[in-house]
Amino acid sequence: MFTSVSCAFIFLVCVGTASSLFFLVKTERSCFTIEQPRDTPMVFSYQMLDKGAEVGFDLYYGALATQDQQIMHKVFTEPSGHIDFVADNDGFYSYCLQLPPTAGEPAVRFEMVLNYGFDSDYYEKLAKKYDYDAVNLQVHKLNDMLTLTLNEADYQKHKEVEYHDVTEKMNNATLWWPVLQIIILILAGVYQVQHLKAFFKQNKLI
Repeated sequence: MFTSVSCAFIFLVCVGTASSLFFLVKTERSCFTIEQPRDTPMVFSYQMLDKGAEVGFDLYYGALATQDQQIMHKVFTEPSGHIDFVADNDGFYSYCLQLPPTAGEPAVRFEMVLNYGFDSDYYEKLAKKYDYDAVNLQVHKLNDMLTLTLNEADYQKHKEVEYHDVTEKMNNATLWWPVLQIIILILAGVYQVQHLKAFFKQNKLI
């Protein structure tokens, strides 16, 4: 089992890496689930592999992708682009892709790349806004990476505590269930003895 420290180290190495996925988007909704700690920046970059297509993108909080948990809805019409989002809660997020019902094509080829951490556009705007030089900008990037790593470590620690609590409850249940079974057997035995004594007395056998 990975500890929170090792998970944090892995996360630090993986910050900024991309997860590229290729889809065949249809009118039937396809959803995918990711798990992230709060304050994690996510950049959904996409590219249409078929010209003139439109693809609906929905983001939900939770693994069930229900309408009451919808965070955003977008329709991709440009050949390429990206959506920036910062997780505001710990837990699962679901994103769904779907062609509009009026789509002329039965399916559209679509590529999506999911990056964790702020993208280059964010840092370019930040450098212009605060007049950062290369050194200050790099320090800011490292600080963001450290923040993401600490958030991930804290989230993993929280999950370990939850897992420990569940394990303790299961151990307690495992301990008390045999005791309960023994008590039930003793009570059943006492009842059987009393019932037999009453039967024998009633029939004057004792």
